[in-house]
Amino acid sequence: MRADPIQRAIDEDLVRVLYAQDPIAFFTHWFSIAVLVAIYWNNIPHPHLFAACFIFYGFANCASLALWMCNRRWPEAVSPRTWINLHAARGALLYAAPGLAIWFAFQSPHTDLPILHTVMLVTLAAGVFMSNGFDVANFVTAIPFLLLPAIVLHFGTHTFDRTILAIVLAFFFCAINVYALSYRKLFQRVVQARVDQQALAESLAAQKLVAEEASLAKTRFFAAASHDLRQPLHAIGLLAASLNDSSATPVQHAKTASNIANNVEALNQLFNQVLDLARLESGVTQVIRLHFRLSELFDRVGSQYWPQAAAKGLALRIAPTDAVIHDDPVLLERILSNLLSNAVRYTEAGAIWMGYRRAGQREGGYIEVRDSGIGIPKAEQERIFEEFYQVANPRRDARQGHGLGLPTVKRLVEMLGGKLQLRSTPGRGSVFRFPVRAGDPLRIVAGLNDSTVSGAAALGRHVLCIDDEPAILEGIESLLGRWGCVVRGVPDEPHALQAIDEGFMPDAVLCDYQLANHRTGAQALGAVREALRGRGRERVVTLLITGDMASVELEALALQGIPVLHKPVTPARLRRTLEMLWQQPGAVADAPGERAQRVTAQQPATTRG
Repeated sequence: MRADPIQRAIDEDLVRVLYAQDPIAFFTHWFSIAVLVAIYWNNIPHPHLFAACFIFYGFANCASLALWMCNRRWPEAVSPRTWINLHAARGALLYAAPGLAIWFAFQSPHTDLPILHTVMLVTLAAGVFMSNGFDVANFVTAIPFLLLPAIVLHFGTHTFDRTILAIVLAFFFCAINVYALSYRKLFQRVVQARVDQQALAESLAAQKLVAEEASLAKTRFFAAASHDLRQPLHAIGLLAASLNDSSATPVQHAKTASNIANNVEALNQLFNQVLDLARLESGVTQVIRLHFRLSELFDRVGSQYWPQAAAKGLALRIAPTDAVIHDDPVLLERILSNLLSNAVRYTEAGAIWMGYRRAGQREGGYIEVRDSGIGIPKAEQERIFEEFYQVANPRRDARQGHGLGLPTVKRLVEMLGGKLQLRSTPGRGSVFRFPVRAGDPLRIVAGLNDSTVSGAAALGRHVLCIDDEPAILEGIESLLGRWGCVVRGVPDEPHALQAIDEGFMPDAVLCDYQLANHRTGAQALGAVREALRGRGRERVVTLLITGDMASVELEALALQGIPVLHKPVTPARLRRTLEMLWQQPGAVADAPGERAQRVTAQQPATTRG
């Protein structure tokens, strides 16, 4: 593909160079006609043929000037290559007359005429080399007509001096072709270098524009984020100071404390949303696809927002469905939570509907969230996906959110391979929908709510935890122990390998990213996997926990499919992630007590996106 623009650039430059010489060539050829006629004037052999030849020569010269004028007047009439080919045809006609006319010199009794005519032809050939040597078509249609007839006729005289002249002409013919070839290669390299430089300049200009737009977007983002972070902090400071007022009544103190709690909650919500966006931008958020019943996900999300909808007098309706979906339930839950949160926030009366529609799709369908809220004007439907932009919150009331929910939804939907669609009418409500993939009912391993019912997935699991912070290690050991896991906590990689040597075979390995002695969790997990592989444990669940938002190594781990959780990690999120990974038969060993049952009733393996 790269050769096409370069070749076109070469052709365009060739057109400019070839036609730039034509006005000068026009006068040069008339001078050549005059000189040749003067040479033959005293003794013109075959006058009628001679007159016809030089009339044709003059006509071809005038036609050449006409072609030049057409190129100047209508340069875009034909392609550059066509202009080059027309110029080559013009050259064949123009140079055929003086080249073939040397035959008249050999018909004359004057022995000097062939030499004089040959000198004129060599002069014209030098001019062709300078003006047409850039292009092979124009060169080969001119030089042979000029020189080959003279070379043949001089050889045909069989005299010593004419034979030497013929040899010199032949050498000149070969040399001029060789130099023209080098000339053309140099010309092409010069044009290619210019095209490359121009492409580089355009690329740098485009990259500069992208960088400037990104810098401007980043500036706007931080300006808005700074404002929204300072607001609750400022309010908390003022409210905290008022608690020292001894004259305030207990009721006033309780109200102040409630306001402080509300601002802390708003601050925490904003902080989490900013972190979510940072994770998405850094490329370390991963997609773990499972086969699951969509109705269970609807129940999980709906149970969170039924109380809020009821408190505002809204009806939250969830359409029943028996669809099985193959997608990431955690990311889908975040998408639906954001959409329902917005729907409840911006709907004052009526109902909110969430459901699944096939919409004519053979495989899969669409999840839709509808509301009867304020709606979004057409002019603002693109801007609502910008960070911190809110249609109905000009005063930036934190209780109305921060304008980060929809940008997060859009990025998550795109990460799952879909496109978020919006239909909205001011005063009548909005409809958000996005595609989901169809799943296989035979490949459902466990329900989304199994962990909240029995916790059997975690019971008896052996978990190796690596963290150099004693308090965190103690907390995670206690948490996993309450879930029924057999936990071994170690501070670093050598102790982890020692535990494996002592016979501790984990079903999962949890590791902090930043460890002591300049080691990373990725290095530790690699060493642990290698040690387990040597003991026949080919595939064990590994989970990296980090406070970093972005790094080259984290992006590489995400591409390798190693799950990464970002601090702060809630117990529910940790458990949900582990159970999703444990639901993949063949990836890890089954929990004690379940192995015998699963040997006979094992489901097909769940694929991972």
